[in-house]
Amino acid sequence: MAEERAARKYPNLEVLNSYWVDSDGKNEYFEVIMIDPHHPVIKSDPQLSQIKARGRVFRGLTSAGRKSRGL
Repeated sequence: MAEERAARKYPNLEVLNSYWVDSDGKNEYFEVIMIDPHHPVIKSDPQLSQIKARGRVFRGLTSAGRKSRGL
């Protein structure tokens, strides 16, 4: 849910991954790592160049999405 919210708030960035940070009695806090797929350094990196496809988080391709799908 945190990844989807971050992706909707920043439509020019792509979610790379997220991880749990902390929780209190009411909320859980996650840190979401996002990259700019149009930056020249990201385009030239062979590992990150595959991130050009939009909507990874909405298709369940991040680690949290895979975990929720049971993979």
